[in-house]
Amino acid sequence: MALQQSLQHIEINTNGEGFTNITAKLNDWVASSGMIEGLINLTLLHTSASLTINENADPRVLKDLSAFLKALVPEEGFKPISGHGAVRPYCHAEEGPDDMPAHIRTALTCTTMSLSIQAERIVLGTWQAIYLWEHRSVPHLRKIAIHAIGEMKGNQKHQFKTETSTILAKGNGQKLNEMVQDRHNPKAWAEDGGVATDIDLMVDRLHELSGGENNQ
Repeated sequence: MALQQSLQHIEINTNGEGFTNITAKLNDWVASSGMIEGLINLTLLHTSASLTINENADPRVLKDLSAFLKALVPEEGFKPISGHGAVRPYCHAEEGPDDMPAHIRTALTCTTMSLSIQAERIVLGTWQAIYLWEHRSVPHLRKIAIHAIGEMKGNQKHQFKTETSTILAKGNGQKLNEMVQDRHNPKAWAEDGGVATDIDLMVDRLHELSGGENNQ
């Protein structure tokens, strides 16, 4: 079965430094794309924010993560790892005191991730969520490139047509009957306005295979 792919962008508004849960928005995108199973790659198109998977229940976890990274990369500059010596200010300071620390925090985290798709949803643990981690102090509009590849809903129809063609070629009326019954909707004729569907044609062909016309 041939795989299909989709490459699009989404935009996320942040509220300044901190976490924005983007799990629901990503799952909505997956559902709208029609992808059933596959892989999804996320790339955050910025250098002062990052992506992370973490706790989705207790908000204190996110507060602690934020406090830890701020302590690790303070805005005023940094000292030697030994802790001895004067604080070294950042050279890149034209865009505000929070800018260079944001770049370092991004370098210490990640801006890409790849995840699995199953049953039209991203595969995550019970207590996991996907977050956009804003490292700047003011709100920003962030863009994420989404590249997904996998099995689409349309492939199911293609598979059914292929299977039925093979069965017809073999003259296996019983097997075809089972497939038709599994998918039969008795109200379909009224709902589709009288247009002949694949199932209608299959029923006609099954009737021919079973010798129905001769038995009437």
